[in-house]
Amino acid sequence: MKILSALGLLTSLMLGSASVFAEASKPLFYGQSVGVIASDAPAVLEAMDAWRTSKDGKAGNNTVVLLQNVVNGDYNSTHQVNIFYPNGAAMDQSAQTTAASPAWKKFQSALRKAARPEWENTYAILRAKVKPGDVSSSTPTSIIFAITVTDGPRFMRAFDDFWGSPAIQTFPGAVYLGEVIAAGAMPGTHFVTFVADTRGKLTEAMMALRGTEAMASYAAAASGTRTLEATNMTAEIKRWVND
Repeated sequence: MKILSALGLLTSLMLGSASVFAEASKPLFYGQSVGVIASDAPAVLEAMDAWRTSKDGKAGNNTVVLLQNVVNGDYNSTHQVNIFYPNGAAMDQSAQTTAASPAWKKFQSALRKAARPEWENTYAILRAKVKPGDVSSSTPTSIIFAITVTDGPRFMRAFDDFWGSPAIQTFPGAVYLGEVIAAGAMPGTHFVTFVADTRGKLTEAMMALRGTEAMASYAAAASGTRTLEATNMTAEIKRWVND
């Protein structure tokens, strides 16, 4: 998998929001993802639960999501951890908390015994279509299209037209556009994520989306502006939300 930044439904960060655009200088929120190869998946969940229910784990202004990789392309990761922050200050505050936390050190020790990291990345979310009822499941499925944009202005014009279409705004789930900030050796500058309650519902919704006039218009308008790097799928296992 060339870029893994599967995003769960972030209602905890965007309660009551609908279709949201970020200002050019201010993303909606930030994310960091880590892919791991788990030798003991139950132990990974147990370690994360112990950390996030500890005093220090509850102190960070962030949301943490554990996901299982369903379709993972070129990479060996079995799971990934997503951490979402409302702003840069929250990222700094979380880093300060973990640096001095015995509970964090205990979590890291337990995690090293159960899994080994394979990749990590950091990104900003620029668009989010999150409406009440979009996703009702506590374990939704996501599909992520990782792309390398080569002509930013033309791509965004095409994407914004697509974004405003009924095909996106009535999609039976959530939709996100993200921009990669740092991703190591993994190619890709942006990603588009679609989220739905179940794998079957998401699969049917994606097939229906492909048959719309809006998708055809977008494909034509964005032709030559981006390269598809990977298409990946994840299933959410558990989410820990700090107020």
